[in-house]
Amino acid sequence: MFSWLLRYTRLHPSVLRVIGAEFFLQLTQNAFFLIWNFFMSQEGYSDAAIAQFLSVRFLIVLACSLPLGFILHRMRLIPLLRLAACIAPLGFGLTLFAVPRHNDSLLYLGQVLIGVSTAIFQVVVVPYIMRHERRGQQSDAIALSFSNWSTTTFLLGLGFYALNHWRNVPISEAFMLWTMTGVGLGAVILLLGAVTDEPASRHEPLASGRYDWGVIAQVLAPSLIIGIGAGLSIPFISLFFKHAFELGYQEFSLLSSATTLLVSIGSMLGPRLQERYGYKVAIIWTQSIAVLALALLGVSELFAPGPMALTLASVCYLLRQPLMNLANPVISELTMNAVGPRNRELTSALKQAIWAASWFFSTLMFRGLRDAGYSYVWVFGSTAALYAVGVIWYALLIRRFEQQGAVAWREAS
Repeated sequence: MFSWLLRYTRLHPSVLRVIGAEFFLQLTQNAFFLIWNFFMSQEGYSDAAIAQFLSVRFLIVLACSLPLGFILHRMRLIPLLRLAACIAPLGFGLTLFAVPRHNDSLLYLGQVLIGVSTAIFQVVVVPYIMRHERRGQQSDAIALSFSNWSTTTFLLGLGFYALNHWRNVPISEAFMLWTMTGVGLGAVILLLGAVTDEPASRHEPLASGRYDWGVIAQVLAPSLIIGIGAGLSIPFISLFFKHAFELGYQEFSLLSSATTLLVSIGSMLGPRLQERYGYKVAIIWTQSIAVLALALLGVSELFAPGPMALTLASVCYLLRQPLMNLANPVISELTMNAVGPRNRELTSALKQAIWAASWFFSTLMFRGLRDAGYSYVWVFGSTAALYAVGVIWYALLIRRFEQQGAVAWREAS
């Protein structure tokens, strides 16, 4: 039944080490995703203020991602990953120190360091996999990397709930976050070991004029559209459950844990689904159902705080994330194959830059909507509409890719 898991044991040892380092950093990052908004809210920060500080991180990811795309082609990647692993715990520590003191300067500096680390890992990991993993194993390695986010969130959510369930006084958010910041140092330990690190092949010219800009633009356009929608909702779902249903971080962590367990399973099964049923099922159908679930999640606020409303919201949350994320490894592999070896590093960097830019502007939009008094129905409804446009775009891209093939597509563009 689980024989498909054996495929992941055959990945290149250095690729597994890099994915393992990413796992430790995700433990820290997702601990902040689950608890950070509660922590800042208790320290007196408003929803709009929280969004403002988060927007800085996304702006830094944007500023760092694009330059990386132009310099990675002939660089060794491990030194960059080691740098990112070192500065991430420092950035998280600075923010934890700054919040109780309302020291905005240190808080901004911490967000900058976190943004730099995030940009490096998000841009570098997939090109590293494409360089060092066998072609038949690349989709598996990408899927395993993508599952880091959901797997760590599952473990954290379950752990946070279990640690607090039998306690009269919950463990403080600050203590949890400091502990998980220390855990993030495991990434440094893994990357300081022996890791294969070869520069990219030199058979492709580096000149920017040789990039296939038409294809790159076509495959990244839906990322921009979906990214804007995601930035409106994903960073603030914890606030939605806090305000609409009065959930504490323990209950929200447990709900997120169950959701991300399904995300982990879905991410690793995504390549199998694509092999059996093709891109349309693995991407279009799964994400279409996710869009519907997100719209219903927003509608649930209209019936809050009734028990049926919480049930509806929980079920929609459990469905939306796994179905939306199941397609991500498949989309990443499709994108890398469509643009070809010459464009991979640049495309990976541009994708992260676009995603960060989308989230930066989305957090500002969220801040404006909440300051103006708009409910989460409007926020999630806007996200669902943007997602729908992105899914339709992917459907058009898949049809062209399947009809023409990657090489003919690049030549035509």
